[in-house]
Amino acid sequence: MESILSILTEDEKEFISHHGIDPSDIFDGRGEIIRVYHAKAKEKGCRYVVANSCPYGHRLKDRHGHCLVCNPSLISFTKRESGKGVVYIAYSGKYTKVGMIENNINLKDVALNKREYRLNSEGGYAGREGWQTVKSWQLEKNAGKIEREAHKLLEKYKVEKGYIYSGELRNAKEIFECSIQTAIDAVKKAIDKNK
Repeated sequence: MESILSILTEDEKEFISHHGIDPSDIFDGRGEIIRVYHAKAKEKGCRYVVANSCPYGHRLKDRHGHCLVCNPSLISFTKRESGKGVVYIAYSGKYTKVGMIENNINLKDVALNKREYRLNSEGGYAGREGWQTVKSWQLEKNAGKIEREAHKLLEKYKVEKGYIYSGELRNAKEIFECSIQTAIDAVKKAIDKNK
């Protein structure tokens, strides 16, 4: 099998280098329809694909067929979804937060302390102070996906609260009015589902 680098143009090689995409994470899906190359790339553990060109002539895609060159934010999203990180649970009063910190596996305690500080700064996340992290999981892969899945499992408990951060009004969307144990159970189910 030929190396993926041998089929990439110089511009494509420069693009993947600039965005930190490992060539081994790219599947050759040229000539195949999205459904087919999605399944094959997923089976091989590849997050990206060289496929038929988009209307602007770009061939680098995510597994779903979205152009990476036209929308490079997909790269960050994909890395967050499938990458390593720390999923944590924090609480303040009657509210529980399920969140994720990217790529801090080796510095888990430092990262959690910084996150707790940020949750309590400027009047607090969701307008509440006193946030404390109570549980966390170091994950080698799928950290963002697990966080998102836990949010889905907790949907019926979801609460949105406005708060001020860096002088801007924001909307807290990761808080739930549920017990800490309910949140822990949701994260555990999400982890089991994404093994």
